[in-house]
Amino acid sequence: MRKLKGLLTVLSLFLFMVSCAPAVFLAGGAAGVAGFKYYQGSLLVTYKAPFTKTWDTTVKAMKDMNFRVELEEHDVTTGKIYAKRVDHKPVTIKVNYKSSEETEVSIRVGYLGDKNASMAIKEEIRKALIAE
Repeated sequence: MRKLKGLLTVLSLFLFMVSCAPAVFLAGGAAGVAGFKYYQGSLLVTYKAPFTKTWDTTVKAMKDMNFRVELEEHDVTTGKIYAKRVDHKPVTIKVNYKSSEETEVSIRVGYLGDKNASMAIKEEIRKALIAE
């Protein structure tokens, strides 16, 4: 009976985790990334870097990837970047202050989202943060 209860508990936890997979916080596999998740078409990334450094690096990464930056505006705690890729797909990036050493970045490629393209941008920003 105990084995059955244990098995049911494990199975319940597994089903809960699978059903909540899009919202699960995943630990970043490399330096500079505190974590990320892909949810409703946007990739949310937390970088271990101050807001200003993350902002500057994100703008640089967009230009390094040959995106045409159409709008970049920010204040002390938030910012937005609108760009177009070479294939004219829109890219929307929102940068938000989280703490003095962490910044959250939301990356959306296209109107409905493109996970692989968003992950490529995340990596470009991560590499640029490490290089600085």
